[in-house]
Amino acid sequence: SNATVGYRGFGKNQQNNIPWSNAFIQRMQEKGVIATAKHFPGHGLVSGDTHKSLQAIDGELKEVKTYPELIEKGVLSIMIGHLAVINNEKYNTNGLPATCSPVIVRDLLRNELKFKGLVVTDAMNMGGVTAVKDNSVKAIAAGVDILLMPLDCMKAHGEILAKYRSDATFKATVNEAAKRVLRM
Repeated sequence: SNATVGYRGFGKNQQNNIPWSNAFIQRMQEKGVIATAKHFPGHGLVSGDTHKSLQAIDGELKEVKTYPELIEKGVLSIMIGHLAVINNEKYNTNGLPATCSPVIVRDLLRNELKFKGLVVTDAMNMGGVTAVKDNSVKAIAAGVDILLMPLDCMKAHGEILAKYRSDATFKATVNEAAKRVLRM
């Protein structure tokens, strides 16, 4: 495990990761708290700090295998990490953090893993995403439902609203996200 994530999760002992996560998730949700599994597609094997700068998963997405059982058992929310994916033909994010990548959010999480719950970003004021121009719009266009802690909320809202009013596809994406949030 790494210094930034390892002490905050169950991944240190891999055999415990899924059963302990599921037990924690189920108990929280039984008590009316929305549980969020993070950081998709996997931060445990990435040693850098996404609070400071964009980090990358190099090659195979080894930690994605943690998520199908969590999804199957009903986790209500998944947080996307500010992690680029490099040297992976199918899931390359082309220099973007996963947060802003439709390949990760829409193609992998929604379509392949069939996740129907809420998709939330990691904090949008972190160094791993702040350098991306129009990052709030890009994250929502990628399929994220909730933006967490934009660097400038008013600016993000203005950019999202302008795109919403000018782009029918984006408008439909926002409307679907809003419905998911309201249903939750």
